[in-house]
Order: sequence, then structure tokens, then C-alpha cells
Amino acid sequence: MSAPESTPSAPVDYKSGQYEFTEEHNRVISGLADSMRVVASLMQLLGLAFAIFFAFQLLHTLKNRENFFPAIGLGASMLLCLSFGFWTSGAAASFRKIVETKNEDLWHLMKALKNLHNMYATMRAIVYCGLVLAIVGVAMAVISYFNIMPKPE
Repeated sequence: MSAPESTPSAPVDYKSGQYEFTEEHNRVISGLADSMRVVASLMQLLGLAFAIFFAFQLLHTLKNRENFFPAIGLGASMLLCLSFGFWTSGAAASFRKIVETKNEDLWHLMKALKNLHNMYATMRAIVYCGLVLAIVGVAMAVISYFNIMPKPE
């Protein structure tokens, strides 16, 4: 007996002529898209500012052979702001297309939600890392304060 052949699953296509948002829904979605577009643009501008500060800090660090941590922090901030800005921009564009197109509302909605999911999954990872670092920092402060660790001789 042979094993059944598995066929690769086709990509999910959310295009549908079965649902169209109402005019009231479209007004709400349009307002959301406008607000998201402004936030996306500001995040991208902030990312650009961080890129400039990063470049100056990196040049200063290389010239003076100093600590790289400020440059690393500025570089990370630049990447996060630009990433969140572009993800938000993509989601805003998809929300805008819900209002502007016909018979593709669900497809554009799912595309917008995928962009938002990517952004919030990244934010969740950052928050988890921040919590771990905070716990480690508190533990190190307690150890330092109470002088729990033996001093090297």
C-alpha cells in the first residue's frame, strides 16, 4: 500500500466578493489609516534622526577608541524605529485600501493584521528581554548592596 501523496497547500487567498464593509465602517477604518500613517511617518523620521546620531557617535567612538555601547544603543533604536515605522506604514496602506477598493476588503484586512502581528511580536520579544535585563539588574544591585558575593583575594 502506498502512502497518499501530499500536495503543498496553496497560499490562503483572502480576496472575497462576499463581504464589503459599510460606509460607516469605512469612515472608522479611514480614520485609523490616517492616524497610523502619521505615526508611521513620525517613527520613520525618528529612525532617520537616530541614524544620524548613530553615524556621529560611531565616528566619534572610532576616532577616540571609546566605548561602543552608546553607538550600539543608537543603532538599535534606529533599527527599531525604522522597522516599526515601515510595518505601521504597510498596515496603514492596507487599511487605506480597504476603504478605496471593492471586493478585496478581507484580503487587505488580513494583510494589515499580518503587518501589525509582526510589529507586536517584535515588541513582545523586546519587552521580554527588557524584563529579563531588569530582573538581572535588580539581582546584581541586591548582591552589590548586601555584598553577598565573596571578594576576590
